[in-house]
Amino acid sequence: MIDLSTCDVVFLSFDEPNADVHFERISAAVPRTLRVHGVKGFDAAHRRAGEAATSEHVITIDADNLLLDPDFLSARFDVAPRDRARVFSFSARNAVNGLSYGNGGVKIWPRSTLRTLQTHENAANERGAVDFCWTVPYYQVNRLLSEVVVTGSDYQAFRAGFREGVKLNLADGQLAYDAYPDLPRAEALPAHVGPSNYERLRVWCSVGADVDRGDWAIFGARLGCVKTALHGFDVANVANYGWTDYFWKEKIAPTYGDISARDAESEALRTELNEALDLDIKDLDAEASAWFKSSFRGQRAYGAMRVV
Repeated sequence: MIDLSTCDVVFLSFDEPNADVHFERISAAVPRTLRVHGVKGFDAAHRRAGEAATSEHVITIDADNLLLDPDFLSARFDVAPRDRARVFSFSARNAVNGLSYGNGGVKIWPRSTLRTLQTHENAANERGAVDFCWTVPYYQVNRLLSEVVVTGSDYQAFRAGFREGVKLNLADGQLAYDAYPDLPRAEALPAHVGPSNYERLRVWCSVGADVDRGDWAIFGARLGCVKTALHGFDVANVANYGWTDYFWKEKIAPTYGDISARDAESEALRTELNEALDLDIKDLDAEASAWFKSSFRGQRAYGAMRVV
């Protein structure tokens, strides 16, 4: 058992426009919550969380999260002895497209793991450059603890979509097209990432027109997927705050801030992905997006995730 009531809770924020509001809500529900703010780099921020905490296990909550079940953080969490060294990742529901999986969710870390991370900007190898789960021993818990709200600004919505559009082309930190170089790309992608992530990629690229700024998230996901799957994009850039900020300010906002230009490019990206990868991405209007989210259940992951 891990007694969660004795675990330090650390709220991680950088530049999220909804961070202060979310921190106030979490602090009201869980007064022991600490905050690590403005630390540049995913790895560096999580290391700082390990330094700020003193408990054996540490609960981290990203700034775009709203807790749905704060009482759980005072419960006892039953863990097999063999899994005590793992990071436990809980499901989060994405407010744009309704997907529920580990992306952005609440996590329970051994403090020793947080303090010795080598991922993202400090990755020891390519597989650790984009996400923790490919180098840190993860255990996916199929329990919904929070909602991820990434629509506080145009940039936040675009960045969230772009990152997932890139990441969902990978498994174990490796691109599908490197893992299966002899297969057509339309066949390599589902063979490598599996049915769950393949489905999630299609949803990110299709659903969200019923949400304010949802079109930015969809556009970001389509662009991230095109650049990664077809244009040789360096996937490590999505962990680089400086690169994403530059890309937004210099390339995206000036060119696609106008909705008609953005819609036209988003449609061109959809066509390119469907023709090259056979993704069958749809343009869903607000009514169709809302219906999809009301009925979609999706495939869920549970258990230990392989680390290569």
